[in-house]
Amino acid sequence: MSIDSILGESFRVSTRRSFLRSGAALSAAALVSNRAYVRAATNKNSKLQILQIGVNGIGNKDREELMQHPMVQFVGFCDVDATAFGKVDQDPFKGAWRIADYREAFADRCDQFDAVIIDTPDFNHCPMAVTALKYNKHVYGQKPLVQQLDELRVIREAIKARPKVYTQMGIQLSCLPAHMQAVEILRTGRLGKAVEAHIWARPMGRKISKFEFFVDPWSSLPEAQPIPDTMSWELWQGPLTQPMPYSADLHPRCWRTFWDTGTGMLGDWGCHLIDLLYFAYDLGSPETVQTDTPKPSGVGHSGYNHSVLTYAGGGDRFAREKFVVHYADSDIHPPFAALGMPIPEKIGNYSSLVVCEEGALLLDFTDRLEIYRKGKLVKDERLPEVGPRNHWKDWADCCLGNKKPLWGPFEVASRISEPTLLAVKATRFPNQELHWDGANYRFTNHEEANKTLLSRSYREGFAPPSLD
Repeated sequence: MSIDSILGESFRVSTRRSFLRSGAALSAAALVSNRAYVRAATNKNSKLQILQIGVNGIGNKDREELMQHPMVQFVGFCDVDATAFGKVDQDPFKGAWRIADYREAFADRCDQFDAVIIDTPDFNHCPMAVTALKYNKHVYGQKPLVQQLDELRVIREAIKARPKVYTQMGIQLSCLPAHMQAVEILRTGRLGKAVEAHIWARPMGRKISKFEFFVDPWSSLPEAQPIPDTMSWELWQGPLTQPMPYSADLHPRCWRTFWDTGTGMLGDWGCHLIDLLYFAYDLGSPETVQTDTPKPSGVGHSGYNHSVLTYAGGGDRFAREKFVVHYADSDIHPPFAALGMPIPEKIGNYSSLVVCEEGALLLDFTDRLEIYRKGKLVKDERLPEVGPRNHWKDWADCCLGNKKPLWGPFEVASRISEPTLLAVKATRFPNQELHWDGANYRFTNHEEANKTLLSRSYREGFAPPSLD
C-alpha cells in the first residue's frame, strides 16, 4: 500500500510534487546546485539575495533585522499560509516572488538566491536546512536547530560536506552585551572553577502567554476545524507520516506544545539559556540525562519538568569530576540558600545561574547580569569590555565575504541543541537516568529509548535529502 493510500486524500500530491520527490528531480537539482554555488561564490560585490521560508512570527523579526543591512535583498518568500504574504506586500518586497512549497523554490528558482532563512515549526528544520545545504546555500535556521536526536548527526554530516557555506542559528540573545560579558567572566575563571549550573524557564500553558504559544501540558490534539482556503495544510504537515487536524491551536503558534511538531517549553528556550555554558566552557555531549516530571509526555509535551544533565568535569574549568546542569520549566527555581546566595530581588522568567568556587553568576534573558560573592550581590563588579556584535548582520557579512566571528554557526548550534533535545526526549521516560553516547547518537542503557526517541519516519518527499 502506498503512502498516499495510507494517509488519505488530504495527503495526495500533484504531478508536479510527485516529480519533486523523484530521482529525476534530484538529478536536475544537482545541475541547478552547481550553478547556484557559482552565484554564491561570486556574489561578494552584490547584494545577498535571500529566500525566507516562513514569513510570519519570528520571521518578521529576522526580516526586520536583516533589512537594516544595506547589502541584503529578499527575493523570494515561501509560506504555506497565503495570509502571511500580507506582511511583505509593501516596499521593498513587492518585486519578490511568493511560493507555498519550499521544494519548488529549490527546483525552479535555485539560481535566484544565495541564502535561506528558515522560520518554520521545529519539525521542518532539518529537512529544510539540509535541502538548503545540498544546494550550497548559506542558512539561517531557528532554534532548536533540529527536532530529533538523530537529526543532529544528519545536520553535522551536511555542514561537513559544505565547509564554504555560512550558517547561523537564531540565538540572538547570545550577542547581547551582558551575555557576552557573562561568557568572558566564566571563560576566564574570574569566579573560580564551575561547580554546577541551574537554568529555568516559565511554565507551559495558555494562561501565561498573551501570544498563546502554548496550550496546557499533556494536552490532546485539538478537534479538527475547517481548513481555510488560504492554507496549504498538506504542505504544513511536511514530513509527518500521520495526518494532523487543522486547527488554530496548531497553526500559527501552538504547534510548540505537541510532541510531533514542537519541543515544548524546554525545547523552545533551551538553546537561549544553555548556550552560555557552551560558549564559556566548550562543553562536549552530556553523559547522562534524567528528566523528572509527574507523568510522561504524550501527544502533548509535559510540564513541571526538572532535567539533570551530567557532563565530564574536572580539569582547570570544573571543581568536581562531574559538571551537573539542572534545567527546569514551570517556575522551578534552585534552592538559593543551599547554594550559598540570597534569593535574588528579581527572579527572571528565563535565567541561567552558574555557581562557582568563588561566587555565582546570574544571567537573565533580558540581559540583566548579577554577580554574587561571599553570599552577597556585588554592586560594583568590574565587567569585561566586549565589542559590539550584531547577530543578523554578522551572518550576512560572512555570506558576502566579509568574515566575522559568529556566535551560532551550525557546528556550535548542534552542540547547544543536543542537551536541549535530550531534556525534552527524556520526558517520555521520567525519573529514569538515560546514559547518552553522543559519538554514536544512542543511549547505552535503554533500548526502548533508542527505539522510540532517536528519530522519526519521514513522509515521502519530505525527508532530509542526501548530499551525494
